[in-house]
Amino acid sequence: MNLTTAHSLWLAPLCLALGVLLAWVLYRRTEGKEGFSRKLSIFLATIRALVIALVAFFLLEPMVRLMVREVRKPVVVFLHDGSSSLTAAGDTVALGAAYGASLEQLATSLGDAYQVRSFTYGQEIRDGLLFDQRDELTDIGQALREVYDRFSGPDLGAVVIDGDGIQNRGRDPRLDAVRLGVPVFTIALGDTTVRPDLVLKAVEHNRICFLGNEFPLLVRIEARHLRGVRTRAVVRYEGREVAAQEVAPAGDPWMKELAFSIKAEKPGMQRYTVQVVPVEGEHTEINNAQDVYIDVLDDRQKVLLLGAAPHPDLGALRLALNGLEGYETDLAFAADFTGAVEGYDLVVLHGLPSTRFRIEPLLERANAKGIPLMVVLTSGTDFTAFNALGAGVRVTGTRGATTDAQAVANAQFNYFMLEGDQVRALERFPPLQVPFGQYDLERAAVALAHQRVGVVKTAYPLIAVSQQSERRMATICGEGIWRWRIADQQLFGSQERFDLLVHKLVQFLALKADKKRFRVDHLPVFTGNEPIVMNAELYNAAYEPVNESEVNMVLKDEAGKEFAYGFRASGKAYRLDAGRLPAGRYSWEARTDLKGERFTAKGELSVRELFLERMNTVADHALLADMAARTGGRMVQPDSIGSIAAAIRGERTIAARSYAHTSFSDLIGLRWIFFGLLALLSIEWVLRRRNGAY
Repeated sequence: MNLTTAHSLWLAPLCLALGVLLAWVLYRRTEGKEGFSRKLSIFLATIRALVIALVAFFLLEPMVRLMVREVRKPVVVFLHDGSSSLTAAGDTVALGAAYGASLEQLATSLGDAYQVRSFTYGQEIRDGLLFDQRDELTDIGQALREVYDRFSGPDLGAVVIDGDGIQNRGRDPRLDAVRLGVPVFTIALGDTTVRPDLVLKAVEHNRICFLGNEFPLLVRIEARHLRGVRTRAVVRYEGREVAAQEVAPAGDPWMKELAFSIKAEKPGMQRYTVQVVPVEGEHTEINNAQDVYIDVLDDRQKVLLLGAAPHPDLGALRLALNGLEGYETDLAFAADFTGAVEGYDLVVLHGLPSTRFRIEPLLERANAKGIPLMVVLTSGTDFTAFNALGAGVRVTGTRGATTDAQAVANAQFNYFMLEGDQVRALERFPPLQVPFGQYDLERAAVALAHQRVGVVKTAYPLIAVSQQSERRMATICGEGIWRWRIADQQLFGSQERFDLLVHKLVQFLALKADKKRFRVDHLPVFTGNEPIVMNAELYNAAYEPVNESEVNMVLKDEAGKEFAYGFRASGKAYRLDAGRLPAGRYSWEARTDLKGERFTAKGELSVRELFLERMNTVADHALLADMAARTGGRMVQPDSIGSIAAAIRGERTIAARSYAHTSFSDLIGLRWIFFGLLALLSIEWVLRRRNGAY
């Protein structure tokens, strides 16, 4: 023990001098008075001087450096498989009370010489050995990585992990086991017997589709020990069969992919059940069926192609739009069009407006509704009427002639992105026949491509878009884009680049801005192990986010039972965590009030049952054995887990470690110093009282 505060050492004599001075002042004239003898006065003064000197010294906060030696027990981590695959396999050994007691007894027996930490793994890591087998996912690698993050280092001695070796999430756990650098002892649970079984391994599908369209289902089926058995794979919707195919395993094991095409009949979140019809002698039927959820949208965008006369450009545009999911295209001509333009989300004008066809009433109605326009200019266009549209391009000085102009992509265009191969294709496409004249871009317009006449690159736009307020418009300053589609096929082997250019133009123009002041967002499908999390946004009349109002929601299941929830404010929005819900389809309605105005939002969500643990119930003991062999451990059966304790105790590397480290402490914090000073003051007080002094 030594003083580490330098100033405390050289100030110690001053503290002693202070104590002597104050003691001398107090006791210098007490001899012969109040019954004090000379020896007693000297003795009392010595006590008082010592106390004052010590108190003054300790107030200087001197510190001591201590060498502390600590002995740490090695850490042994127990990991129990809490997944439901053991339940699905019917492993009564792993689920029995006897096995649980044996595993806990093993942990207890090692507790005297080792620091034992126990966890249950599956889809998450839980403290303790829990035998509820409730986890619907298994990630062995995650459990081992958790051990590494918490205990890696010289104190980690060994890991004991049980399970059936079945993993349905994460990466190969053998690498994580080796990374620990300690022996991993495995306890093999589950059943390795391969029994006759039909397994629906997976169903691949689109998350959304549009009403009336067909969507694909790709079904993967596996059969074990069922060669020659005939059955069917069926797709059911609302209890009726909508598609089916024959299944006849021709090998052992046998796998097959089946493709189905299903028509979406109703809007909203729809549930379809895919099933492999069970056969006689099958081990289990719980892995024969899966539910899939498709969000069927009923918000198709309607596009009107309105031409002055038949033209191959209209055909090229229609063919391109036919490949754009969610868009419906109508073709009409100005001479006989009698439909309601208000029912369309985008109007494409080819050669219009024209002096031959007066479509001003139609354009006025489109303008009143804010319907976007895309105009293809031709030699028959009435440019006075076109300029009145405010499409972002102004054409003057026309002479009734045309000029050939190729496209030069504008690198500064930023409304949407063109990929490199699209830009190269656009600039190699044949020239368009552009009406001769002067082309000027208005302030709200930007060119997607400029005109190149011969080798001269001009500032005139060839394709331009504009956005004024909430209405978007585009202008193609020439006809002949049908040649672009043919050139795309000739140059690149497909019409993909031309079609994608048309798609991006149309999607940009027909994009609907969501101006709802109350919105609720969430994932369309949740799994049974996920909490139902929803977010809500509320805007005032100036479209500024606010969250002072109370937002409530009623959730209703398929049986009509209602559940009430309340959102909580989160930042400038709202958030709701409804916890986990049983599998099924739910509808919801949220309500709120803002300054006397009522807002509502409705929707649907689905909770999908998680069944990965039932897909494969054949234990993989080879994985457990390999993990043990790679790390220097061993694999044992449940009836031999007692041998693990002997193996761990026999490992010389798993031993307690002694650590020495320096510790600093304030002397004034030591209790014995306080009691020593108290004792000295008590002695002085008693002697003074005994001799009649105070």
